[in-house]
Amino acid sequence: MSKVLDSMWWEKYRPMCLDDLILPDSRREVFATMISKREMPNLLFHGPQGGGKSTLARILMSKKYGLINDKQSNVLEINGSSKRTRGIGFMDDVVDAFLRHPPIGSDIYKVVFIDEADKLTKDAFDSLRGLIEKYGRKYGRFLFTGNWISKIPGPVQSRFMIFPFEQIPKVFVTDYCVKVLESENIKFEKENAEVVVEALYPDVRGIMNTIQKGSYTGELKINKDDITTLENTLIGFVLEVIDALDQNQLGKLGKPMDAIFTLLKDNDIDFPKVYERLFFKKVSAPIKIIINEFSSQHQTALNPVMNFTAMIFKFMKAMGEYHELRSK
Repeated sequence: MSKVLDSMWWEKYRPMCLDDLILPDSRREVFATMISKREMPNLLFHGPQGGGKSTLARILMSKKYGLINDKQSNVLEINGSSKRTRGIGFMDDVVDAFLRHPPIGSDIYKVVFIDEADKLTKDAFDSLRGLIEKYGRKYGRFLFTGNWISKIPGPVQSRFMIFPFEQIPKVFVTDYCVKVLESENIKFEKENAEVVVEALYPDVRGIMNTIQKGSYTGELKINKDDITTLENTLIGFVLEVIDALDQNQLGKLGKPMDAIFTLLKDNDIDFPKVYERLFFKKVSAPIKIIINEFSSQHQTALNPVMNFTAMIFKFMKAMGEYHELRSK
């Protein structure tokens, strides 16, 4: 039987080089050229969760396959969502101090890698603009990843080469799970892996951790109730509402609306996750605009549940007006 808990599969099977990633050939060629020539501009990767942004960033920052040739200490990695690191104090005290001295050894650059850079404060971005100007002419380089490019100020964006990312297709994630299970000599039915992917996509880390947990006995066993998250259930009902509105079939609204109200009343919902996943679903542009609007209002809303409910009713108003215009 495989020693399932000897290491985390997410880390063990993380892609380690460009060839392991799903990338358009043209983009793969760009990054391969950067690595071979040891040339790096400031880079900004943005897009939804599960697109490979952070994985690619870490490949570029690795010694074996990336741009760092000599000392890993020439890379400063920062979590942009952490309260300790997302403000101006950290930029002035730590990032500036890191860049103050040239790279050690044979490396050309010192690199500041900020994961979830879209979570930084306005003051932090103001400070970064100065640091980019101060050190960018020399050896300082910056690599940002984030879900929402709109949250990164334009004057900061203008100092980066920007690459948008799409979510990795579900079929690839499923095949990835199958390869890992086969490598670990786990007995499994592919349908069980597909159930996990369907429930947790695009959270590839969560999918892999769930697959590993379910394989503890040497055979993949999945309890569907354990992987059906409240957030995904809520998203499913909201998509039913959107579909009924798209088809102008108002008689189909009752059941999903009742289910939504029940979920909102009795449970603690991770609303930012719901807004993000809804936004990247295949919904019409007017619906995306409304989702974006209420997602932006979430942090300042006195009551997040009422904010979310108001979004649903605005869907109804917007789609009602749309169908009325079409009928004229």
